[in-house]
Amino acid sequence: MKVNYPVNDTADLKEIKEALKPYGGRCAKIVEGTLEYQIKEENQSEAYEQLKGKGFIE
Repeated sequence: MKVNYPVNDTADLKEIKEALKPYGGRCAKIVEGTLEYQIKEENQSEAYEQLKGKGFIE
């Protein structure tokens, strides 16, 4: 499943990709201030909490 979240301006894509690895997130990119990546539906909420906790997304 493809997800999109508003990303903080200071977020580093390399760090985001590392944070998504344990959850199976892939194809992460930042497009017009939005983080886009693919992830299995069952891992979406854990990955979201991880990204939010680290301050990558708003």
